[in-house]
Amino acid sequence: MLLELQGVSVDVGGRELFSGVSGRLEAGQRIALTGPNGVGKTTLLRVIANGVEPAAGRVAVAGGVRLGYLRQELELGEAETLRQYALGAGTSEVARLERRLRRLEAELGDDQRKLAAYGQALTTYEQLGGYLWENRVRATLRGLGFTAEQESMPAAALSGGQKVRLALARLLLEGPDILLLDEPTNHLDLPAMAWLEETLRQYPGGIIAASHDRAFLRNVATGIWDFSPLGFQTYAGGYDAYRLHLRGQLLREEEESRRREAERERLQAYIRRYKAGNRATQAHDRERKLERLGPTHQTRHAGRLKLRFEGQPMGERALFLQVRGLGQSYPGRTLWQDLAFTLHEGGRLGIVGRNGTGKTTLLEALRGSLKPQRGEVIWAPGTRLGYLAQEVEVAGETPLDAILRLPGMTVFAARRLLARHLFQPEQIETPITALSGGERSRLSLAVLVAQGANVLLLDEPTNHLDLPAQEALEEALLSFPGTLLLISHDRALLQRVTERWLWLQGDGRWQITSDFDELLGLAQETENTPAQARAAKPAPAKQRRARRSHLRAEVAEKERLVGEAEAKRKELEQNLALVAGPEALQIATQLFELTQEIERLYGLWQTAQEALEAEEGDDVRN
Repeated sequence: MLLELQGVSVDVGGRELFSGVSGRLEAGQRIALTGPNGVGKTTLLRVIANGVEPAAGRVAVAGGVRLGYLRQELELGEAETLRQYALGAGTSEVARLERRLRRLEAELGDDQRKLAAYGQALTTYEQLGGYLWENRVRATLRGLGFTAEQESMPAAALSGGQKVRLALARLLLEGPDILLLDEPTNHLDLPAMAWLEETLRQYPGGIIAASHDRAFLRNVATGIWDFSPLGFQTYAGGYDAYRLHLRGQLLREEEESRRREAERERLQAYIRRYKAGNRATQAHDRERKLERLGPTHQTRHAGRLKLRFEGQPMGERALFLQVRGLGQSYPGRTLWQDLAFTLHEGGRLGIVGRNGTGKTTLLEALRGSLKPQRGEVIWAPGTRLGYLAQEVEVAGETPLDAILRLPGMTVFAARRLLARHLFQPEQIETPITALSGGERSRLSLAVLVAQGANVLLLDEPTNHLDLPAQEALEEALLSFPGTLLLISHDRALLQRVTERWLWLQGDGRWQITSDFDELLGLAQETENTPAQARAAKPAPAKQRRARRSHLRAEVAEKERLVGEAEAKRKELEQNLALVAGPEALQIATQLFELTQEIERLYGLWQTAQEALEAEEGDDVRN
């Protein structure tokens, strides 16, 4: 047992946030922490991570267990580069030795004690697999979407999303016994999500992850801790199985509530009718039964977002959108070129790609707020565009003011619309600046609904929405009769509400597919395959076999060179322990140079191995 919660309760500002939270975490378990926004998921993670004493109950962490906590916001030091921050991963013994070796290398002279210390540190470093450490750091950074060029950037200069990704990289490199992750897929694109999911599935420690990403929950979670309408409950199983289980519980709860209410009404009617008559004794007996029945239990259902996009299509399946030869470049970089596709009325297109590949720029070009450098965008007459930006900005001082700005809107209609979007009466005149991210997202959806558009251009619409709100948005988009263009990293949403996907590769190339598995393959290929290999067209089978044979030989050759260098290093380390003075200095210098060469050879071997794996993966797909 790594961690146990026993009846934990937390108060915030004199108000009970949650109570009765109990659960156990074992090594190898991956717990999804779920529930609506504002219920206390982040607070629970903070209580566990920071050792804060709860208002009631107990948090017990096993002796010697290390915890690592990924926050949603963090600050990084000014002096470190991205690479330095990742290499210095906290409590890792390998990381400490790596820093020690770098210091000793700078101080090497004829000091026998330092030479001996260097030799001892080097031996320990080798025994702990230190020569693979830098490659592991590099692989982790690439997996989470950082390029080689970004490694030299000051960590403090990164964007908020990049800082969270860097903190996640360092946390994974530190390898604590318990990972506490708060929305770990925020700021990740499809390849990075796939990499993270695979990494977490292989993680030997325990994981508690608060997330609203349904695909992530399905792919990673082995157990659920849920702040449900029935109270906090734990479930030993996957996300989809738990949702079915909870739905059954709620249905049984509602049925029991209806049964008890019907019985209550029957008893009350009997008492009213016969209390003063000749059946007063029976009526009194009914009163005792009514008392035993107790009050009707009200399940704590959160309000459900009521979304309905009512834009009416024009009734034709003619070409609704034509994109011809679109191109957009910046100095030293091409986002997309010769982009061309058509969309019929009612069509649904998902726009997908790594962060920075120009997805939002393309949506701006499609809606007309950006004139592309090349090509044209042609919409059919009668098009009414509705746009939802990724960065939520709603004009107006209060939610009510924002809705009343819309043409033809009355106060009554505005209040009703806001109520459908879960705004309480006291919230509708709250300053928009005081709203949470989820509340601003719901307000922007309310504005979009009121516009009555027959085309929706949505940029990451599920950002800041909790699971019930995401499901409500998904259902609303499924019933929307108009045309939809959607940017999203939410794989569950993409798969369900769009029928074709435009993959932007980020170097000018693009591809459209109607096969979601192929889309995920494109994302993974972009992550794992060198750009030169991705640019090539599929080769004939004979050429692929020759290519694989060549790569296998290259991998074998790199392995041979690494083996020879390792044997030579072992020999030098043994000699270093037997000599002193100038001869020891000469051997230490040779050892340092050989160590650098071994690191280079390991890098070459890894590159060749990755290319071989990519080639074999292509052969399976072909």
